[in-house]
Amino acid sequence: MCRIIAIANQKGGVGKSSTSINLAASLAVLEKKTLLIDADPQSNTTSSFPVSDNEDCTFTIDLYNYEKNSIRPFKTETPNLSFIPTNINLANLEIQEKNYFGTHHELKHSIEDIKNEYDYIIIDCGPSLNFITTSFLCIANSLLIPVQCEFYALSGLFKLFNVFKTIRDNYNRNLDIEGVLITMYDKRLAFSNVIVEEIKNHFKTLVFSTIIVRNITISEAQSHRKTVIDYDASSKGALNYLALATEIIDNNKNDEMSNDSLGKNLNEILDDAKKESDLSTIFDKLPINKERKSANYFSKNYEKLIGLSKKDINSIFSESYNDYYSDIWVFRLNERMSYFKKNYLYIYFTEDKVEKYELTVFRKRDII
Repeated sequence: MCRIIAIANQKGGVGKSSTSINLAASLAVLEKKTLLIDADPQSNTTSSFPVSDNEDCTFTIDLYNYEKNSIRPFKTETPNLSFIPTNINLANLEIQEKNYFGTHHELKHSIEDIKNEYDYIIIDCGPSLNFITTSFLCIANSLLIPVQCEFYALSGLFKLFNVFKTIRDNYNRNLDIEGVLITMYDKRLAFSNVIVEEIKNHFKTLVFSTIIVRNITISEAQSHRKTVIDYDASSKGALNYLALATEIIDNNKNDEMSNDSLGKNLNEILDDAKKESDLSTIFDKLPINKERKSANYFSKNYEKLIGLSKKDINSIFSESYNDYYSDIWVFRLNERMSYFKKNYLYIYFTEDKVEKYELTVFRKRDII
């Protein structure tokens, strides 16, 4: 029986396309007939395969114009893996479509025509909760949510859960949560384990045991238009995605979660959202000291930075592209870009300790 998994998160840069590509390839390697669909108008997944706009195959836009027995997926070099790419016409669909929850029936008929040919259909949804994403959620069996291991990991995520609940209550009562997948984990960063713990506290049994580590091989593979398994099967990235595929297969064999238990878990999550559960409590748990807080906390309490070491600052603000030996570090604040806003935090060190800070616009001369 085919399982249709939509992979979505409206927050960009969480490893959504990488997960779609490499999970699909891993399922195929594990001898599961798999179809990958690029439902993202940005077409990142499509660019990872040697397929052109003139290819004689079905594109995602064609799924919205149902014709019986007309779907011809692109055959990839990976055995058991087929692919439906996207093109510019998919972006136009969002502009033209007005009935966001109605015309998914055409899409449903198209998928019904082919789903019995596959064990899994993996859908790479776009980084927004638009008509295209919601229409695929209306025909999916489950939603897989990749969450990057960073401070603002849960930012906006509860909106996705609210949309999920709306679709599940009104349009697709069989829609489940496949799982929450932690991506880009780096054990070298002090806050990583704290964030993992907090994500598990929020989502409990919905979190996959498998964690995708930060691994350059995944990016290298995509630049060569290959899956990470085809590029380097022994890499951490390949082994992580194979473990994820195995976990999904095992979970589907032994799926004991009832709709009632899922509903209860969802209600708890949505209740947390009302309480502004946005990982703000993570920063109280950072292994620096009990009084040091988060970037959110610092946004109104930058005086708390005074006296911290470079190591502390590097841990708190995650990846920094500053020269560690420089006495001036610059951080872009999490605000909408505006020349008139103070979008940058300058931190000045003396003997590796924060002496002062400044909120200002970016000044190129300071980092020459």
